[in-house]
Order: sequence, then C-alpha cells, then structure tokens
Amino acid sequence: MGYLKIISAILIWSSLGIFIRKIALPNYAIIFYTATIAGALQFILLASGGLLRTAWRAGGDSRSALLLVLSPICFTANAMLFYYAFRHTTIANAVLTHYTAPVFVAILAPLLLKEKIQRITWIAITLSSLGLWFILGGKTNLSALLQGDGEHLGILAGALSGLAYAFLILIIRRIASLYPSLFITCIQNGIVAIILLPFAFRIELLWEQVPYLLIMGVLHSTIAPLLYVQGFRSVTANEAAILGYAEPIGATILAFIFLHEVPGVSALFGGAMILFSGYLIIKARMK
Repeated sequence: MGYLKIISAILIWSSLGIFIRKIALPNYAIIFYTATIAGALQFILLASGGLLRTAWRAGGDSRSALLLVLSPICFTANAMLFYYAFRHTTIANAVLTHYTAPVFVAILAPLLLKEKIQRITWIAITLSSLGLWFILGGKTNLSALLQGDGEHLGILAGALSGLAYAFLILIIRRIASLYPSLFITCIQNGIVAIILLPFAFRIELLWEQVPYLLIMGVLHSTIAPLLYVQGFRSVTANEAAILGYAEPIGATILAFIFLHEVPGVSALFGGAMILFSGYLIIKARMK
C-alpha cells in the first residue's frame, strides 16, 4: 500500500507542468494562490486535530526555528525557477534538468551537514554535467546561453531549480525529526503566501483560472505530499527516491498526450544521464 501511495503522489506531481501551462497568470501569482489554498487547508487539518500547538511546542532550538523559516525561501526559489522552465522549454526538459537535485545534495551535504563526500559523487557530477550539456545542445558558453533564446534559459532554470530544491531537501532533513511534516508544509505555505502577497494582489484573477488553482492547492500541494509522507510508513526513503524517477516518465507522457510535445533524442539521452547520476547517488546511500 505504501508503494501505491508514493507512486500516486509522484504521478500527481508529474501533471504539474500541464497546469502551469493552462493558467494564464504570472508564476508568482500561481505560487501565491496555491500556497494560500494549501496553507489554509493544512491549518484547518492541524487545528482540528489539536496538532498545531503540540507541533510548535515540540520544536527544537532557535536554529531549527530559523531553518523552518528559511525553507519557504528555498521553496519559492525552486518553484519560480521550475515554473519558468515549464513555460520556456519542454516539460520533459524542465523535469529532467530538475532531477539534478540529488547530485546537488551530494555536493552540498559535506559542506552544510559535514557528511563525507563519496567517490561516486564525482562520477555523478560528471554524468549530470554531460547530460545537461546534451540537453543544451552542446553549448558551453554561459554568457551566450544567458543571452540566447528562451529555450536555453528554461533549461538552465530547470537545473537551478534542482539546486534550490537541494537546499530545501537539506533543510527539511535537519528539521524533519523535530516537527510533523504537515506542520512544516503549513508553515512553509503560510510564509510563501505572506512573501508573495504584495506582488500577487495586483494581478486580476479570472473565474476560469480558479478551478486550476484549487486543484493545485488541494491535489498537488496537500493530498500528494500527505500520500507521499504516509507511504514512508512501509517504504524506505531510498526506495521512495528511486520510485520518484517515475515523475519524468509520467511528465513526458502527459506532455505528449495533452500538449503534443515530443522531446528530442539529445534531450532524452542527456536526461537519461542526469537520472542515472541521481540513481548512483541514491544507490550509494543504500549501502
């Protein structure tokens, strides 16, 4: 049952790019509204179960509280970059480059968590870098890429979203044992909504956009994370990480069905290298 819950959550997340393309709103407005909807729903769930006060009192020291507040900043950076990638390159490219996150975690963990760097990390860095090079079409001049078309900028944004997500993973790893996951997600969404409120309230919201935002707030930002966390009761973290590689497959299939997007051969080859580099990192952690 745990495997089914995790796969269900992953398949829900794989449809995210479709929704971003369907909503004619700036990315920050989408993030604001979905965070507000999800945060309000999660607050109700915490309050009705009497878990809100208990979770706050069970927290750790001031450093843990600071990390709890910093996580929404990483989340916002990840979402802004990821959504930009969805809009400026193919969904397959956006998701595949986002999966550089495990490699970034392996690079940053020795610096931030004092973990020992493994030999396999250098192989993974090389493979993921080559994979990104293939997706970029063999271009290596950064200034040319930054001045290039939106396609290349979207690919770079996807990779940078993987970096932001890596920071988020490392923060969550530090505080996951101190706070309930629903509480962390609720605080995260609440702070994101407060940060983006001054920018989002000036954007006109049309009624036809509301159903998409409600689905994202309820399905993608609340139900999927709850399913994912519940799945951990019978599935190990490493197994869940490996199951996560169903997301780029699902996203590519959905993009083909709904948007008629077909990724190129070089993009698929480069994406496969990135996914394999992440798999090497996960496999090394399982030993």
